[in-house]
Amino acid sequence: MVTTLHQNCFSGKSHLAGVLLRIDCSINHYIQSHPTPKNAIITAMTAIFATATPATSGQLRPLNILRDLPGVADLIELCFAPTIDAEGRSYVEQMRRNGRDSNFIGWASKVIDSASLPLSGYVWEDDGKIVGNVSLIPFIKNNRKIYLIANVATHPDYRRQGIARILTDAAMRRAREKRAASLWLHVRAESAGALSLYHELGFQERTRRTSWQAVPGTPIPGNLPVQKRPAHDWPMQRGWLERAYPSSLNWYNQQNWDIFRPGPISGIYRLLADINVTQWSVYREDSLSLQGVVSCMRSFAHPDYLWAAFPEYPDLDAVTNLLLYVRRALGQSSNIAFEYPVGVADEAINASGFSPQRTLIWMEAPGTAK
Repeated sequence: MVTTLHQNCFSGKSHLAGVLLRIDCSINHYIQSHPTPKNAIITAMTAIFATATPATSGQLRPLNILRDLPGVADLIELCFAPTIDAEGRSYVEQMRRNGRDSNFIGWASKVIDSASLPLSGYVWEDDGKIVGNVSLIPFIKNNRKIYLIANVATHPDYRRQGIARILTDAAMRRAREKRAASLWLHVRAESAGALSLYHELGFQERTRRTSWQAVPGTPIPGNLPVQKRPAHDWPMQRGWLERAYPSSLNWYNQQNWDIFRPGPISGIYRLLADINVTQWSVYREDSLSLQGVVSCMRSFAHPDYLWAAFPEYPDLDAVTNLLLYVRRALGQSSNIAFEYPVGVADEAINASGFSPQRTLIWMEAPGTAK
């Protein structure tokens, strides 16, 4: 699962959307279960490209979902070949199937401006071939529309001609015509050229977030000072969750923190929603002050996903111990993932046997003036 390009990677589950929203990459499944969709199946991509000279061949035109999806899928697969994972391949194959599915196309043509799916945008076409793409994906926050610019891709033979800049600029102008409150995208942290371009286009960095994946075989000590989370840790845990997963991005990762709240009402909700949640706390040994809480959400056919809540300056040994304990409790599975802001906890997370998969920089530009 789900994220912009010259070479891009999946966020996503953006990780953010797939991971955070537990997104099923099957758009058909999504349609069946959400007749009027409000959330996303996005495996949006993040850019690695350089500023270049104006394009000299081909032309810009709007995406036509009646005929363009297979060509866009081929382009994304080519451009993301170095980083594409199983989820990404599933996304690309789903796009190809959708391009041949008249039922999907009929539905999609009616919800282009309301469904949080990559159904609109622009392509760059040269001699009948799609060689550039940008997706424009709508979201709603506080009854105001936000657009995510994603899947920015340029064919390797057409790079350094300014196509990516033209595509992105066209998407920004279109979003503002649609009265967008703000525009967002995310880009890999190592993509200096893309960062420079986006700054030139008016985007400002808002946050950096790393996706972590468990590495199998990490030695785990037998005696770790961790316990099941007691109810009295909840107020502090919630505050840390709200800082780690800020409201500025809750249009993309819509998470109800009350799912982790202690008490019978939350328990009944989890039971009815078929959500299994286990939570652990760790404390500083010398003062017994809370140093972190990790919650695990488990559901059928999805990886175990963690939500980490740490203080701004945690005891790093305590954080490492907590994550090691969680890994042992979950059976040393490599199918454990979570996302966390870049910061002082990185060292402790890495020491607990998690490997950074990607760091994405989230950027925002103003939409239409109020």
